[in-house]
Amino acid sequence: MKTNDYLYGIEDIPEVPEYVIMRRVEILRDNLQVILDESFQTRDGNRANAIIKAISFWSNINCKDN
Repeated sequence: MKTNDYLYGIEDIPEVPEYVIMRRVEILRDNLQVILDESFQTRDGNRANAIIKAISFWSNINCKDN
């Protein structure tokens, strides 16, 4: 992943409020559960993978190593 300095030109950028992050992760997890409740043969694996990546992104958004 690229550093903040690389992307923004500065190292100290504002953090996303924790309540926003947690709500997004909650919605993503709920949607992932709906997809995973479908039969393995009919579920959209690509969509499930994209949601898992989004959960990872939002879970790590305020980490200082990004």
